[in-house]
Amino acid sequence: MIQLLKKEDQFNRTIFNGNFIANKPVANGVKDNVKPYSSLFYWSHARAIDKCEFGLHPHEGFEIMTFILEGNVAHYDTATKVWTPLEKGDFQVIQSNSGIQHQERITKGTRNFQIWFDPNFNEAVKKAPSYTDYHSKDFKPIIENGIKTIIYVGKGSIANVLTPGLSIKRLFFDKKGRYNLQLNKNSSYTFYVLKGDTIIDGNALTSDDAVRISNLENLEVEFEIDGELFYIETPLVPNYKMIWS
Repeated sequence: MIQLLKKEDQFNRTIFNGNFIANKPVANGVKDNVKPYSSLFYWSHARAIDKCEFGLHPHEGFEIMTFILEGNVAHYDTATKVWTPLEKGDFQVIQSNSGIQHQERITKGTRNFQIWFDPNFNEAVKKAPSYTDYHSKDFKPIIENGIKTIIYVGKGSIANVLTPGLSIKRLFFDKKGRYNLQLNKNSSYTFYVLKGDTIIDGNALTSDDAVRISNLENLEVEFEIDGELFYIETPLVPNYKMIWS
């Protein structure tokens, strides 16, 4: 199964008087084509046109990850009770579990992903909340299947997460060419085009487009030059009931 999610077909939203723009390839309760699946509940790509601040607000049960693509974010939460800076290449993991509150100050020009997972909500809410920062220096690119790759979550990463079977990677295509990615047919994937024009399984995509994939073992990707993909792999069928099911 391949489902295209062009930017204009995602859930697009603007807040803070036009100063914060987000396109969301995964979001609950808004459009059928972007609804949650597997353990992936929400995925937002946001741009701060000017500085913005999200005031203190609560989360419970979900595992929330924020990846800083450009700029920086200052983060406060009721677990650490300190303001923590996050810069380009850093990411944070909030295991909200039994309940946590946090707030964020976002500088002008910042771009980030915020992604939510259900790590087994009914079990997570029995645990104490936690918060962990990870920094760009801890995630050096490796060559995997001939492609420069950063492994944020999964085998080979230092990140400790609750969500079972989760893998998150960023792929860099420095040379023009056609690449064949080996996939797990028992997994679901969302690929997000961070940079460049690409053809994925015969479909033309550009920056901020995405594609959902399942039940495939091979995926053909073609870039002209200097492209980037960010992808999330989750189990095709998790072994617990999702909170939204």
